[in-house]
Amino acid sequence: MKRSSGLAALAIVSGSALLALSACSSSGGEGDGGAGSIPLGYTATLSGDFASYGLEMREGIDLAIEEINADGGVLDRELTIESIDDEGKPANGPVVAQELCDNAEIPAVLGFSFSSVALSGLPIYTQCGLPIVASAVTSPELSGASEIFFRTVFTDAYQGAEAAKFFSEHRDVSKIAVLYQQDDYGKGVADAFSEAFTEAGGEVTSSQAYQLGTVNFGSTVESALQSGAEAVFIAGFYTEASKIVTQVRASGSEVPIFVSDGANSPLFTELAGGDAEGVELYAAFSASDTRPEAKAFVDAFTAKYDKEPSNWAALAYDATHVVADAIESAGSTDRAAVAEAIRGTDGFAGATGTIAFDDDGNRVGELTFQRVEDGKFVVITE
Repeated sequence: MKRSSGLAALAIVSGSALLALSACSSSGGEGDGGAGSIPLGYTATLSGDFASYGLEMREGIDLAIEEINADGGVLDRELTIESIDDEGKPANGPVVAQELCDNAEIPAVLGFSFSSVALSGLPIYTQCGLPIVASAVTSPELSGASEIFFRTVFTDAYQGAEAAKFFSEHRDVSKIAVLYQQDDYGKGVADAFSEAFTEAGGEVTSSQAYQLGTVNFGSTVESALQSGAEAVFIAGFYTEASKIVTQVRASGSEVPIFVSDGANSPLFTELAGGDAEGVELYAAFSASDTRPEAKAFVDAFTAKYDKEPSNWAALAYDATHVVADAIESAGSTDRAAVAEAIRGTDGFAGATGTIAFDDDGNRVGELTFQRVEDGKFVVITE
């Protein structure tokens, strides 16, 4: 791994040049009476095999900033982005955190693709008092881990439990095979799902882990289907989930397949093709949501990018508006004041629904359950 200064210098992909560095402090920010633009920090995995989540979040952030600036900015100042690629490596978390903390102009940070990266950098963010509103990290380990950490995405524990409740109550399935990617996200969702599904009277016939990057799931799929399962639940990213779905269907099985929000990406349907039809999943957002806030976001996003937004773009879009609203409410870019204003967010009407945070910084709200129909994620209404 490169040393900190080298990594950050190479990884800054947009925004203005870094201003003079300063030692970490508990406050940061310019406070009242600042001048010039307000840079928001952004860090995520922006290169490599899992860059899509970070790139999709960035699209939502860019749209939000464009809208906010067109409406007069925040505290009569424009917002900009200081973006750093964490490369999906936990070892880079503290490096990126120090870089963002040292920029005293930054009042808050957005993004984060992987919980492991967020966890490794969190002590440094906490030390310098720089608030975070994350959009894709779901590990329960982040719950209450710092008073400056918040997230618009739901936790693994909440997602898994709610998914098990929905599928056990609304689908005629009592035996299910669970497949999950071997990391904090996959295991966290799978554990919560299995516990809740069992408590609801169901049976988990098998539970198998797989490594990110796996291509051939032949023996895993065969074992799951031969376990007596009436359905399959996959807790993982779209890359592997699409391959599992394809290989389940290639085996001749027509069992219902449920997947976690890691597959809520247009790339999932693109990779799985027709085999994705009928697959059911959950997420915080659906482009087919008819609420005014969701529809306005979808229309604006589609006009800007000529495509529908993903779950991750929507979550990051909302996170950006929450931060902008907090800075405006605080009347200052002082980090402590902004963190306090974020903590007080309640009833914020976002593209992904109403947003509030509990005492642990976790999103309070409801998931939407969706089905792939004609290659699109459609909200389940029955």
